[in-house]
Amino acid sequence: MKQTNNMADLFLLVQVIEAGSFSVAADQLRTTRSLLSRRVIALERRLGVQLLHRNARRFSVTSTGEEVYRHASAMCESAVAAEHAARRADVENKLVRVHVHSLLMPLMVNMLPGFSAVHPQIRVWLTAGTGDVEPLIRQQADVVLSVSDSLPDSTDVVARRLTLMSMTTVATPELVRRLGPSPHPDRIADRDVLAYAAVGAPTSVVFRPDKQSEARMVTSDITLLLASARAGLGFARLPVCLCEDDIRSGRLAAVHEAAQTPGLAVHALTMSARAVTDAALAFVRFTQEQLSVTSGFPR
Repeated sequence: MKQTNNMADLFLLVQVIEAGSFSVAADQLRTTRSLLSRRVIALERRLGVQLLHRNARRFSVTSTGEEVYRHASAMCESAVAAEHAARRADVENKLVRVHVHSLLMPLMVNMLPGFSAVHPQIRVWLTAGTGDVEPLIRQQADVVLSVSDSLPDSTDVVARRLTLMSMTTVATPELVRRLGPSPHPDRIADRDVLAYAAVGAPTSVVFRPDKQSEARMVTSDITLLLASARAGLGFARLPVCLCEDDIRSGRLAAVHEAAQTPGLAVHALTMSARAVTDAALAFVRFTQEQLSVTSGFPR
C-alpha cells in the first residue's frame, strides 16, 4: 500500500512542479490546493526528505526534489505509454486480417456484408493469394482460408474444416453439344479450355486431373472465368455454387462427369488458441455458420 501511495503522490508532485504552482495544478486536476499540499507533505514524510521549499505564495524545488522529479516524470511518461499501448491493442483486437485463396473471393463478396452487420466493431483487411499458411506464420494474417489438400503439420496452427466445395465443368449449351451425344471432359480440346490459377501459383494449370492443359486463357479471377464461360469462350471448371443459377437458367450447361470428383475442402487456418485474437475467432465462427456442408457459398 505504501508503494502504491508513493506512486500516486509522485504523480501529483510532477503535476505541481510542471504547473508551477499548487493552485494551477489543482485547477488542472479538478481538486483543491490544500489536498495537493497535504499529499506532497505526506510523500515527503514517507520518503524522509524535503522535496519543496514553500512560502506563503510560491515554492521552489530542492536538489533532492529535482532528482526525484526526473524519475517521477519518467514514471508518468511510461504510464502514459502503457495506456496508449493498451488502447492500440484494443483497436488491433477489433481488426482481422484474412488471407483468402483467390478461388474463394466470391465467398467473401457474399459473406462480408453479413459479417459487418453482426460485428460492426470489427474491421476486415482482405488479401487474396494461394491460401498457403505462410502469411499466418509470418504474422501477416490472422486467418487463412485455404483449399489445399495438404494441411500444415504444426502444433502452432489450427485447421478448422468449413465446407466441402463441389466443382463442375461448364460451358455454353452450344459448346457442350459440340462434344457429341455423351459430352465428357476428356473430349475438350486444349484450345477450348479456360483455366484457373491462384495468385502466385505456376501458370501451368491442371484443368483435368489426368492431363496438363495448354489453356486458351488462364486467370486468377474466378468471376472473370465465369464471365468468359458465359460468353462462350470455352470450358471452365468452377464451384457449383458459383454457376448453379446459370445451369438452372440454361445459360450454361454442365459437362457429364464419368465419376463424381471429390470437392475441394475449405479450411480456416489460425494460430493456436494462445495466439489467436477474438476478432479472428469471431470471423471463423461466422464463416462456419454461413457455409453449408455442400455448397461452399452462402445462399
